[in-house]
Amino acid sequence: MIVGMTAPARLRPRYSYAEYLAYERDSELKHEFDDGEIVAMAGGSRRHNALALRIGAALDAARRPGCVAFQSDQRVRVLATGKATYPDVSLVCGPIAGDPADPDGSTLTNPTLIVEVLSPATEAYDRGGKWQQYQLIPSLQEYVLVSQSEPRIEHYRRLPSGAWEYADVTTGTLALAAGAVLELARLYDDLPA
Repeated sequence: MIVGMTAPARLRPRYSYAEYLAYERDSELKHEFDDGEIVAMAGGSRRHNALALRIGAALDAARRPGCVAFQSDQRVRVLATGKATYPDVSLVCGPIAGDPADPDGSTLTNPTLIVEVLSPATEAYDRGGKWQQYQLIPSLQEYVLVSQSEPRIEHYRRLPSGAWEYADVTTGTLALAAGAVLELARLYDDLPA
């Protein structure tokens, strides 16, 4: 190597969405698809999983006719960007729109609500890049961020103007437009460490 020159950058392989779907079908792990990259998803902690389950159960128990709640095995795709991911909890109200590029029909494209339980490794992404992409889903009406470390739920609700209203709830309850009421004391009671 000549002094003063840098080594050539290693390029990451780029995949098509069809290659990602084939890879995902054969994998025991879940992966996100983002701009041609296949990214492994880390498993959640016991606390993370318990919070996601409690929120999913609350959504399912209070769901309105025509709404279906899903847990983290449900893949969601942002058609505007091509991103495919697995939210911790999602809800669809009305007919489920499948991804036309997914021949198995296992990917949905029209969530009404998405919940992400924040983890130290993913919090910045859930608040930043992922949230920016979720906003491009026309059907999305609510985005909920749930803290693992303290009783706290951050709630974004799409207004008729298209702008997003923000609420930071640390006590009491949060009523979701989807019909469920999340009671923070109950949600965080007796969580595993």
